[in-house]
Amino acid sequence: MSRLAPSRHDLVDAALLLAACATALTGLATTFTGVGYLVVGLAGVVLGVVLAHVTASLRWPGIAAVVLALVLFVLLGAPLALRAAPGPSAVGELGDQLLFGWKDLLTTVPPVDGDGPLLVLPWVLGLVAGVLGTLVGRLRSGPAWLRALLPVLVPAALLLAVILLGVARPQSLWLQGVVFTVLAIGWLALRVQRSSAPVRGGIGRGRRLVLGTVMVALAATAALPVTTWATGSDDERVVLRTYVEPPFDIGQYPSPLSSFRRYVKMPKPDAVNLHDKTLMTVEGAPEGARIRIAALDRYDGVVWGAAEDTVPGSSDDTFQRVSSTIDNPAEGDDVDVTVTLGEGYSGVWLPTVGALQSMDFEDGATEEMAESFRYNLATSTAVVPSGLAPGDRYSFSAVRTDDDVTETSVPSGSLGEAALAAGFLDTQAVQWSAGASEPMERVFAAAEHLRTEGKYSDGVLESEKIYHAGHHVRRLAEEFVNAPIMVGNDEQYAAVMALLANKIGVPARVVLGAVVPDDGVVEGKDVHAWVELQVADGSWRTLPTETFMDTDRPAEQPPLSEQEMSGTVVPPPAPIPPPSTLAEQNDAELNARKGDRGEEEDAGLPGWVRVVLLYVGVPLLVIALLLSSVVLAKVLRRRRRRAADRMSARIVGAWRELVDHARDLGQPVPVGAGWTRREQSSRVASPDAPGLAALADRHVFGPAQPPEAAAASYWAAVDAERRRLSSAVPRLRRLRGALSLRTFRRR
Repeated sequence: MSRLAPSRHDLVDAALLLAACATALTGLATTFTGVGYLVVGLAGVVLGVVLAHVTASLRWPGIAAVVLALVLFVLLGAPLALRAAPGPSAVGELGDQLLFGWKDLLTTVPPVDGDGPLLVLPWVLGLVAGVLGTLVGRLRSGPAWLRALLPVLVPAALLLAVILLGVARPQSLWLQGVVFTVLAIGWLALRVQRSSAPVRGGIGRGRRLVLGTVMVALAATAALPVTTWATGSDDERVVLRTYVEPPFDIGQYPSPLSSFRRYVKMPKPDAVNLHDKTLMTVEGAPEGARIRIAALDRYDGVVWGAAEDTVPGSSDDTFQRVSSTIDNPAEGDDVDVTVTLGEGYSGVWLPTVGALQSMDFEDGATEEMAESFRYNLATSTAVVPSGLAPGDRYSFSAVRTDDDVTETSVPSGSLGEAALAAGFLDTQAVQWSAGASEPMERVFAAAEHLRTEGKYSDGVLESEKIYHAGHHVRRLAEEFVNAPIMVGNDEQYAAVMALLANKIGVPARVVLGAVVPDDGVVEGKDVHAWVELQVADGSWRTLPTETFMDTDRPAEQPPLSEQEMSGTVVPPPAPIPPPSTLAEQNDAELNARKGDRGEEEDAGLPGWVRVVLLYVGVPLLVIALLLSSVVLAKVLRRRRRRAADRMSARIVGAWRELVDHARDLGQPVPVGAGWTRREQSSRVASPDAPGLAALADRHVFGPAQPPEAAAASYWAAVDAERRRLSSAVPRLRRLRGALSLRTFRRR
């Protein structure tokens, strides 16, 4: 056990490594909630240091530390990172997080849950840093400066990994900059001092250490404000989440605006109509609050649909995974809302209020919903790709921001692609806003024209069926703005109003949602579409539906059959929209595709077999390849020695093979310059070793090259001696000898 007792230098190195790694790991404070990430990460560092110290003290090969670290990762990773007992499912989850956890982290809006499965990342980072930092600190070969530097580079690499996996806003420049720099430079100076000759004379070692530490601290403290002044703040640091696109395509889901007629009142009962059905019950939201179902920010000529990457210069305009806590800074009134979905609501769009701060799924497939939940910070739109169903219940906290917009509001100039798609409204944008000078004034003028000149119809009455559904270009151009009378409902008015605003120069988008009634029970009749305008500070303000749409109905028209009999020209039916990434995709198609994928998956191996092969078989295969490579390297070395061109070199190689085999079995045989074969033979635990050493000297130093038969005979004798040495030790020692890397070292 005395071999396992750490020296004073070992304890100092372990303490400084732990301190540097702890400083680096604190950079994840803005990525995780709570301090669980730090506890798990530091546990990994400590266990890695202890594991590497034990293997190095016992002089086991480095591959042994790697194998034991994998075992430790699995056995302790389940209770520490997953809060679960070790088992097949825990092993599968650990392997999944090890391979794909970084992608989940980078595509989740920070901070993520500090007690979720993503804690596997700080666990493995700490474990690797502890093992690697301790192993490279025990190296005894190579230049002194390199041996002093290598352990310091391990926490530096950990800090780099933390920065890359973190967010653009640093947790603490003083902690990650000054403190880490002081620790790294001080540790490096201490290791360099160990490997150099002691200084004679001058001040004492203790005073030199204190003085050097103070000077480094002062230099690092002064460097931070100077570099910040010279290069600017660290708010724009390079992080991987900026370059990793979330693996999610919102365009695969139909635009909810296209189904607006499901919410209108029908003259006859209709099984799919939702006008009088309860969509949701909202608790905690004040009366009149707007609950948004979806913000639709891209128009492709067919539909207004939700999209990604629509805000120039922003990285928040994508649908990202979020945890229960959402980093979504906003100013306004805090609300705590609970929503229970009713019989009339289903799909993937999750109704919310304001800017979300947290989300908690309470009833339904809670784990599945929480795992698939996505949120777009730029549009405040939430989706649950796994699907929502009546009876699902969830609670969230949010901030209701200032939502007012007036003619004096200053618009933002960040126009998107919708301005180009609104080309068919060139004339209307000019004529309907005549007399107004500023862009926002022109938008309100156009809205007033729509409200006063247009009429309202859902197109469901027998006399109004000529007013078709849809908001594709033909419907909006020929059958709305260029028609003798503009007639439509929220779908057409909101679509045209948003396009007009973009054409005038004010960024706009369509929002489908509902206004919460006094009793909180939202029915289909409460669903409306409104427009949001972006102002100069980047926020989006609501242009209410009543601003650009009135409820006056058009004059009574004769029934469609009478129009056809009188020879009146009937507008052609709405064309079938061309394919689009935002076009509708019905539930049957989605279910069929899911079924096809399920059949393909079931056609192969069972799920548990694939899990075992992936998370157990692959690591075991990698370990087997690493171990077999050591054995293969020794076989190739022995073959090279046996096939040397000169016979004397073959005999020398045979003796070295005997010495290497004895060293692999743990015998303290000295090697290197200055040691003769006869001196080495006295350390080999074999009575025949001195005779073999003397025979090798006679062949090597003889007057002529030994014949090939003599070299073959000598190799045969050495092979027999190697077998005797192996048979004299336990089987475990023979196995360790076969995998030992000791004979590949120079010393």
